[in-house]
Amino acid sequence: MKLNIKEKLIGLFRNNWHLKLISLFLAVVVWFLICEYVDPDTDGSISNIKISVDYEGSVPQKEGLGIMTTIEETVSVRVSGSRDTIALMDHTKVTASVDLSNVTRSGEYDLPVKINMGNQNLKLVSQSVETVKVCFDENVVSNIPVKVTVNGGVPEGYILEEPTMLNNFVTVTGPKAIVDTIESAQIEITQETFAETNTFNCSFTLVDADKVVVPKTFLQVNVETIDVTVTVVKEKTVPLTVTIVNSSGGLDSSFCVAKVEPESITISGNEEVLEKINAVDLGVIDVAERTENFETSLPVVLQNGVKNINNLETVKVSVTFNDVQTKTIRVKKLTLDNLPDGTDAKIQETELTIKVRGMAEDLKQLNENNVSVIADVRNQVLPNGTNRITAVVDFPDNLKVGAVGKYQLTVVVS
Repeated sequence: MKLNIKEKLIGLFRNNWHLKLISLFLAVVVWFLICEYVDPDTDGSISNIKISVDYEGSVPQKEGLGIMTTIEETVSVRVSGSRDTIALMDHTKVTASVDLSNVTRSGEYDLPVKINMGNQNLKLVSQSVETVKVCFDENVVSNIPVKVTVNGGVPEGYILEEPTMLNNFVTVTGPKAIVDTIESAQIEITQETFAETNTFNCSFTLVDADKVVVPKTFLQVNVETIDVTVTVVKEKTVPLTVTIVNSSGGLDSSFCVAKVEPESITISGNEEVLEKINAVDLGVIDVAERTENFETSLPVVLQNGVKNINNLETVKVSVTFNDVQTKTIRVKKLTLDNLPDGTDAKIQETELTIKVRGMAEDLKQLNENNVSVIADVRNQVLPNGTNRITAVVDFPDNLKVGAVGKYQLTVVVS
């Protein structure tokens, strides 16, 4: 009889799946009741939590202090809570940060690491890192010069000018101990050929005097990139020239030689402008009162838009009178030119003795009949009475001669 009852019970569970399902449900309910009321709390762990530093708006920022330390450490924590809270907790919501509330001056601090559970009803049991060392220094502001290196070639006959920028410096703010080490902001522009002028938007690297990179981690820089213009211009070498004149009359340039040192200059600029420049004229040298070889210096002046590649400010000019002889002539042909209408004037002198230099064969052809002295009063005010007027000696056009010295005629106005 007992055997039959046992067999009937076994058969009941074998054949009735509803009873099986009800039994499983009751077992789960009993298990949760035991966990919730008999042993409600448990522990959990979270590893490799990055320790952050919330600098913006912090006490050290308000005190004008900058951070000089990178925190590489991470913290691990053990937390407790109900079994379902531990099972469902979000690890990413648990954060760690440094407490900066007591940092008011420069120095090194052992600062507490605060753990935030992210509103997950968790309790902190323990943490692997309690404090971290952090250094602070006063913040300073410095204008750092920008230095640009351009690597690359240009077509033949062209050159690269110095790169230009709207601002030649960047403003850096940060801890004094770091900012004081910065020597420059370095930019490097590299391409195989620079065929035309171009502007590049460049990032830059802060470096110290030994060209070692200074990290920007603890620094604030007013710009992230800088526009740099690399200018490609035409290059041309042209001679330097001077003009020999004799303000007293004659063609001294036919026998007087001027040697310029250096003889040429390299210039750059717009291609169209440079095409029109075949020489750079240094101006004139008046040899009227010169009687011997001499040296002088002249400034180099270029038109706007043309650059002096050689950076020549002045050049030396040597003037030589080659194989010249001198001769004295008594001139009787004295004339007054461009006398205003209605002015009664006459030259007081009847003759003037002048000194002439030139090539021997040309000097032989000079005489009192083919040489004259002229006083030109164009645009001059001649008051009544005696006036001394600068005069010019007039020679035949084909003779290579020139007057030596300065001459005047006495003009009497009545």
